[in-house]
Amino acid sequence: MSRPWSLRGRLVRRVVLGASLAWIAGVGLAALVIAHEMSELMDETLEGSARFSLDLYRGTEDVEALTRSTGTVRIIEGGLERASAPWPPLSQDGGQDVPGWRVFRLTDPQSQVVVEVGQSDEWRRDELLESLGGLVALMLPVLLAALVAVRGAVASALQPATRFAQVLRNRSAQDLSPVEEDQLPTELAPIPQALNTYLDDIRARIEAERQFATNAAHELRTPVAAASGQAQLIAAGLADASAPERLTGALGRMSNLIDRLLHLSRAEAGAAGRGPSDLVRVARMVAADLDRPVLVDDGEIEALPVPADPDALALILRNLLRNAADHGTGTPRIVLSPAPALTISNAVPPGASFRHGMFDKSAASTGAGLGLAIVTRVAQAQGIAVDYAIADGTASVTVRFPPGPGTPAA
Repeated sequence: MSRPWSLRGRLVRRVVLGASLAWIAGVGLAALVIAHEMSELMDETLEGSARFSLDLYRGTEDVEALTRSTGTVRIIEGGLERASAPWPPLSQDGGQDVPGWRVFRLTDPQSQVVVEVGQSDEWRRDELLESLGGLVALMLPVLLAALVAVRGAVASALQPATRFAQVLRNRSAQDLSPVEEDQLPTELAPIPQALNTYLDDIRARIEAERQFATNAAHELRTPVAAASGQAQLIAAGLADASAPERLTGALGRMSNLIDRLLHLSRAEAGAAGRGPSDLVRVARMVAADLDRPVLVDDGEIEALPVPADPDALALILRNLLRNAADHGTGTPRIVLSPAPALTISNAVPPGASFRHGMFDKSAASTGAGLGLAIVTRVAQAQGIAVDYAIADGTASVTVRFPPGPGTPAA
């Protein structure tokens, strides 16, 4: 199980880490620039000290006073070393590095006096570290101020998100009203939009279930009352010879209604998978199982795989065929095409129409008014398109499937 983590804490840590790395990189770059500039400045100081020492020696020739004034210096006159230094004599003028020292050599072209002035590497390093220490001391408060500002900025930027989270935390599970979308950044705007979509769907489902329960209770009341009345008459010995038949009919209607309600419940739950299944085989099987004749024109197609669950496909076709047989005036016909698609058609009387609502049926209908509602729910769950049409006294329903593996080209 993953550990809970804080978006604010993660943002602060990452921004602080980035700012710290940037500060370190900036200080490092500044240190390189300072080291270069200080090296040039010290070289210029060495050259100036060498010229000053040469001028001072030519004016006084007091070596002891010269070394006291200029520090570590070597003076060579006429090949003789008048003042010694801890580094070996150099052979060329200019700034040079020798072990432990940085030395500048200068020769007077007239008197041929050679002056070498040096600075120890340790001294130069100490001077550089002292300068860098001052830089860090000056820049550290800037870093601390930046870190405090970053923490405050992150907390301020996340306030809309934290307020939104608090609203959701305090929200009742029974509250299905839309979630407010105001004052949220664009990055978080999809969250309340998605939540409101889910809430709308939940409200619609609850309302549909409430309406379904009301309609189901209303539809079941009639066959239950009829069966109960016939049973009481039979029990009291007051029923005529047709009472058992009427009781059987009432129970049959109630059984049919319950069966349709179970089908609708299954369709609403979306329990079926996505196949594949053979449309030709399922169509022939459903036509053979129907208690009325059905014409099947398969176009000499031996197999037609479609991406649909076999049970769900059979449920769709069975309801469409029953609807065509119950409300048509001829023999229902099934025509398959390699699109893949299937069309069920039948002749209908004038004024016929498709009724898609739950329990929506004509006054002359003996059904439950659930057939097309079941077809709609199952088709939506399976990604199947269903088109309805009535023209020239013929009602037709075309079931279209998305192409599946192995589907022949149309």
